[in-house]
Amino acid sequence: MRDLEMRPLNVLIGANGSGKSNFLGALQLLRTAILSASRTSDYVRRSGGANRLLHFGSKKTRSINFNIRFSDGLADFSVDMPYGADDQLFPRISIAATELPPDFASNLEVQPGMAPALEFIRSRLESWRLYHFHDAGSKSPMKETGKVNDNRYLRPDGANLAAFLYFLRKRHGSSYTQIRRTIRLTAPFFDDFALEPLALNEDTIRLEWRHVDSDAYFDASSLSDGSLRFIALATLLLQPASLRPSVIFLDEPELGLHPHAITLLASLLKQASVESQVIAATQSPILLDHFDPEDVLVAERVNGATELRRQDAEALKVWLEDYSLGQLWEKNELGGRPYPENKDRQSSR
Repeated sequence: MRDLEMRPLNVLIGANGSGKSNFLGALQLLRTAILSASRTSDYVRRSGGANRLLHFGSKKTRSINFNIRFSDGLADFSVDMPYGADDQLFPRISIAATELPPDFASNLEVQPGMAPALEFIRSRLESWRLYHFHDAGSKSPMKETGKVNDNRYLRPDGANLAAFLYFLRKRHGSSYTQIRRTIRLTAPFFDDFALEPLALNEDTIRLEWRHVDSDAYFDASSLSDGSLRFIALATLLLQPASLRPSVIFLDEPELGLHPHAITLLASLLKQASVESQVIAATQSPILLDHFDPEDVLVAERVNGATELRRQDAEALKVWLEDYSLGQLWEKNELGGRPYPENKDRQSSR
């Protein structure tokens, strides 16, 4: 198996069914397996059972394996997740090498019976999060009334968006102002959020906002789906680095966005990748245009499995004199297009 090096910013492209979402899901499974055996059982159950997660089921694949090495050299470990009873996976963690930082013991209390090295690895994976802001319809969690104090982190579906923005306005004013100004670049009619606990129940809050030159009442249901998604993305990517996940997974974040908003999204992804590692899967040539070739991973099905291949800037140098990355993808010069399934076909590039 070939090593795959992840950069600060990683943009996954490929055909439908090529494995982009599965790759993000696998990393989410890894995080869950490291954090808790009971969470792993729940994750497998919600995913439809181990047979759904294993490649072509348990008759063909008996386990899922991960080998992880952090770039700073502080951790090297593997996780083997064999198929077992009740259609479950049972994680086995092996730590090859872990060099604990000098201040680790003073900054993190090790649980009784827990090896310090494993606790260190768990502390690093704890803030990995996969975000889906796809549901912006009438039943969207972002439009529901939430708890004011649900603000420790932005939830993966944006369910506590109002509470989190309220917290940022109270405690991190500069980040809140940057979020507001960025939203106005895509929605000039937007003035500011009206974020206060509800008068009839001060433990709850809704996402309310003010329209330019109007004192009428507006809440999240008055926003277009694209505007609501962009608000959630801007909040995620512009929150203070101290609050932001160490690794951010995003699956098709451009969904429903205007081309101008997609351009802004590209800038936000680049900005966030300075402090957090970003891994985003996309189907948008417009979004792809804003990145360097080295940022791009192409997912293709090879011999029945997913292969991820990073682009080579030097190999594309002549092409990029006349075309953008998005145009080259559309012309099939990057790969990542649908192909007939063929066990003997090798990677197209």
